[in-house]
Amino acid sequence: DKLDEGVNGRVFITPPKGSNEDPDVVFEVLRPLYGIPSSARALHLTLSKWFKSQGFKTAGFEDSIWVREAGGEYEDRLIVSAHIDDTLMACKSLATLQKFKTAFLTRFEGTDEGDVSTYLGAELIRDRINKTITFKQSVYARKILQIYDAWDKPAVKTPLEAGVRLTKEDSPAFVDPALHRRYRGITGHLSFLVTMTRCDLAFAYAELSKFVQCPGEVHLKAAERVLQYLRGTYDLGLTYGAPAPGSVNVLRGWVDSDYASDPDSRKSVTGYVLSLNGTPVSWKAKRQDCMTLSSAEAEYVAASMCGQEVVYLRAMLRGFGYEQREPTVVWEDNAACIAIANNPVNRKFTRHIDVRRYFVRDLVRDAVLTLVKCAGTLNVADALTKSLLSPSFLLHCPFLQGTRQEYKAHYCVLGLHLPQSPAAAAA
Repeated sequence: DKLDEGVNGRVFITPPKGSNEDPDVVFEVLRPLYGIPSSARALHLTLSKWFKSQGFKTAGFEDSIWVREAGGEYEDRLIVSAHIDDTLMACKSLATLQKFKTAFLTRFEGTDEGDVSTYLGAELIRDRINKTITFKQSVYARKILQIYDAWDKPAVKTPLEAGVRLTKEDSPAFVDPALHRRYRGITGHLSFLVTMTRCDLAFAYAELSKFVQCPGEVHLKAAERVLQYLRGTYDLGLTYGAPAPGSVNVLRGWVDSDYASDPDSRKSVTGYVLSLNGTPVSWKAKRQDCMTLSSAEAEYVAASMCGQEVVYLRAMLRGFGYEQREPTVVWEDNAACIAIANNPVNRKFTRHIDVRRYFVRDLVRDAVLTLVKCAGTLNVADALTKSLLSPSFLLHCPFLQGTRQEYKAHYCVLGLHLPQSPAAAAA
């Protein structure tokens, strides 16, 4: 049938090269072709329509992930995700998965790639004996190092030097084109790593990305140091496995801010990490978009940003059938921020802070999340707000990669001794 849903207006193309058509003739596209601006949208709408007819529903706020509960011809729950024309399917029952795969390929022309080993440039390595999956981009990372002649450079332990803050004062009046091209290339390549698998690079990338328009020698030196760190860690990624007792499919997080730390704007930096089964599933390091007048306010802005992601992930987990029965515990090292979130007493704030204050309070009141005090040295999100000394940074890295069970156990045991809900906290 005609797959014209999602095409914006009429689309015309010139005759393809090598054809004998009159060059003054144009052809109207009757079906979306690969490469035209509307084709991805048209495919998405077509997939969505078909999945809906098969009893699927989208997961939470994510329109590119579909879930079908067990029942009818399918004996187990099916989860399907699509990135343009690359589709992943998951199911506990191999027979159910095979039956659905046959139906899908009957409707849509495609190829069955079998067990997934690579997806969107990342490798998925399954250890069936230890029941773990490692998600990493070692091939891509090695390619970056070779492109920028960093493969033979000595490795360092941290992405940036401890305490370093890049500033626009080091930006030249006129940027050298070769330096500019190299800097933008390094920063752009790091973006894909940070988005997919490398939360340990999140703060370094956030710092570098502020100067892509006008980098100087100091900025390029910092970017090349990140490559040196990547040289020693290019084979690292995220390892998902069996969680600690009591934390199966439980969402938990850490949030932090570094108050007024940007030297050019004096805005604060937000960092948060959210984990499932002991391994990160979402993270962010970002300069805040508003001014704060105290560390408590800065922490509150960070908590509201983390809260938005908590709402999103809880909705997605509910769609997967793993509804969070208790408030999501988010560890925070600022006592004043926690007190404001739990105390209904009004204080004088600017409007943008006040909006965030009520947002977080509502999340706490509705048992969506609960902020719990932790020591600053144990706050994993600290690694996403500043460049730490190597001992502190390396302390957090095993959690950021989900590779050391004893490290995760340390945090989980800490969690078991802390209140899990506002009611428990009050008690």
